[in-house]
Amino acid sequence: MHIIITLTILVNILSIIMFLIGLFYDFKQPKNKAVYGYSLAGCMILYMVTLCFVSLYGLIVNHNLYGFILFLCVVSPFIIGKLVKYETLKKYTVAQIMCFIVSLIILLMKF
Repeated sequence: MHIIITLTILVNILSIIMFLIGLFYDFKQPKNKAVYGYSLAGCMILYMVTLCFVSLYGLIVNHNLYGFILFLCVVSPFIIGKLVKYETLKKYTVAQIMCFIVSLIILLMKF
């Protein structure tokens, strides 16, 4: 399980970096934007899968509530995706980055 937690921390950091790139970089060419979109989707899928394993491990094996908070971080992209509009995209991107940072802090502190 130590390997999965380490992988989750690395994927979490990579996802935060990917979101920050998209937040601050203005893509001029559609090809670069498409590559960024595919990379972001891959990071998000890896993030959700690995964090889901860690949160279920924390809930079932360790019986702690930090696993529940991590599971809420797994569900947060779906909740935020339901609320976002094109005009408020940057605000919800910042909210998503905050969810990623919360999950990273919990992973570093408790697991």
